[in-house]
Amino acid sequence: MNSEKKRSKILELAEKYVKKGKLQEAIAEYQKLLTETAQDLNIRSVIGDLYLKSGQKEKAINEFKKIADFYEKSGLYNQSLAIYKKINRLDPDDIEIAIKLADLYSNQGFFSEARAKYLHIVNDLKNNGRTKEAISIYEKILKLDKEDFETKLSLAELYSNEGLIDKAVEEFNEVAEFKIRNKDLKKAKEILSQAKILKEDDLRTLANLIEILRRENKKEKALDLIYDVLERDENNLRTLSLLGNLYFEERNFKKASEIFGKIISLSPKDVEARVKLGRIHVHKGKLDEAFENYEPLVDSLLIKQKEEKAVGLLGLILATKKAHIPTLEKLASIYKSNNQIRNLEIAYRVILEECRRKNLKEKSLSILREIISICPSNEEFYAEYRKLKKELGISEEKGILGEPSIFTDEAKKIVEENLAKADLYTDQGLIKNARRILEDLRIKFPDEPLIEQKIAGLNQISPKVKEEEIPNRVEKVSEKEAQLFGKDLISEKRKARFLVQEEGREERLTAADIFAETDIIPIASYEEEGKGYYDLKDKINEELEIIQAICHKQLKGDTTVVEKELSDIISEFRKDVEEKIDKEDYESRFNLGIAYFEQGLIDEAIQEFKLASQDGMRAIDCYSVISACFRRKKDFKQAVKWLEKALNLSEKGSNQFFGLKYELASVYEEMKEWKKALMLYNEIKKWSPEYLDVGDKIEKLENKSSK
Repeated sequence: MNSEKKRSKILELAEKYVKKGKLQEAIAEYQKLLTETAQDLNIRSVIGDLYLKSGQKEKAINEFKKIADFYEKSGLYNQSLAIYKKINRLDPDDIEIAIKLADLYSNQGFFSEARAKYLHIVNDLKNNGRTKEAISIYEKILKLDKEDFETKLSLAELYSNEGLIDKAVEEFNEVAEFKIRNKDLKKAKEILSQAKILKEDDLRTLANLIEILRRENKKEKALDLIYDVLERDENNLRTLSLLGNLYFEERNFKKASEIFGKIISLSPKDVEARVKLGRIHVHKGKLDEAFENYEPLVDSLLIKQKEEKAVGLLGLILATKKAHIPTLEKLASIYKSNNQIRNLEIAYRVILEECRRKNLKEKSLSILREIISICPSNEEFYAEYRKLKKELGISEEKGILGEPSIFTDEAKKIVEENLAKADLYTDQGLIKNARRILEDLRIKFPDEPLIEQKIAGLNQISPKVKEEEIPNRVEKVSEKEAQLFGKDLISEKRKARFLVQEEGREERLTAADIFAETDIIPIASYEEEGKGYYDLKDKINEELEIIQAICHKQLKGDTTVVEKELSDIISEFRKDVEEKIDKEDYESRFNLGIAYFEQGLIDEAIQEFKLASQDGMRAIDCYSVISACFRRKKDFKQAVKWLEKALNLSEKGSNQFFGLKYELASVYEEMKEWKKALMLYNEIKKWSPEYLDVGDKIEKLENKSSK
């Protein structure tokens, strides 16, 4: 008899036994079919169910364990999880099975379920005196959430009971430090007293107690404790840092400098000590020393590609409103490496201004070279560059179209394009317009012989164009320009209207003529150098950019490291900003709002975000931050209102949509409107069961609602 027929007969007989209620006989027949392969799974499941029906729960569980183990080894974790759930329901007191189930929850990313199961297990273990096993479960819980401070306290107590003193003290200190950060100094002291009982001379515990005394303004007691610690360990960095900070707060900068200097000698990469020592140098106006102190940190941040934090450190020096050239040059190098041309131009402009003020002609020349390479169309810089070269006795480079030259391909393109434009006007008989273009070009590039040749050629031409023909001819040139150079035809026609008027003027050019098509307004500057021309629009933009580049980028950095108060800077600029920033400059308004918000200027922040929200692309972000502002003011009704506005604009079902719902639910929680919050959290859980801590939120609110 072949194996298939034999298998069929066994199955048939087993089923007959089941129908007759002869379960043990049925089990015996089914066991004949076990082959230790995947085919066993269904048979084992049937055998397990038959054991259950016959009251043999342990044997049933043994079969189900084999199935779950097979699934797990095969990488079928969801199926394994389902079987272990079944086993756990059959025997909820089996701790090993419960641990296996919790581990699977954790491995599969069901963290809230894993945590709940682990907590249930750990209570059973503690009740049964199985402390070491309870410790291992608490350690698993902390892997799910390193900031579960209640668990840390429980774990610390168990460590203490087991004689693991160092580990207990470490956990107590972590919780105490969390409480200190959240200004719960009373609770922190209680926890640290437990740590001190376990290990009286623990330096971390003593350092935290010193920090509490410092925050309570009990500085004499803090100093006594600091000196006590330093007698035992004179190079204890944490304690030295606390001592330095105390002196710093007392504005005893001499002693603070000594302490921070010692810390740096012991640990050259200590960020806080370098920042504080740099701030002292800045306060004393020793900007060179401050820069020397910060430069290693800046370089380290740049290696780690943390450019914004590097800019923030440099901003501490520049916030003095003194144009420190080495700092500005470092800032420029950052902008250059990141191809931030606009910011780079601003940095170069400020350096150039300082070089002019200090009469640093060679450095001015070097900076002018850099500026010209990125701003080849600025006449003022070209003129100053030529003048400085003559003063320094440096020979001229070859013409702009020759080599070698400091000028870029962009500059060459400007010359070639404008010569072609002049030819277009010449062909139409519009000689005055052609001359205007060439004279303007000569100011920028005085050594280009082609420009001189073209101007000389114009002197040989007598224009014979009737006045009524000028508009049509100018428009023809504009159309041709649009075709040749890819310009926008509408803007070219707008220029054409100006050029029609130009053709009727006298041939003598004025400064206003030269700058007529630019944003530059000629204003006399009565300095030794004579008349200068200043781009007022750029001056406003420059000031705004400096605010953004120095102040806002500091805010976006790690303020716990940089530790720079910006409120003075912001308040000082506020009046000027209001006068100079266009209300439709939404990016600047948004950035200013962030600055105000970070400094606690909530009403001012709300005003800026409302203006920025007029930009449709920013509206949702603005509404969300406005809500956060009102929440900080404890005006929860307004907080809800603005979140609902954001929700109405967001795409339903998107991550952003549910993120806003989560924020709204948390506001309702703060308002103690449990039902509304619970409803929203349930919606989020239905969308994504593992979203943030929504499972825990629901559990807590359900408990509150049931009371």
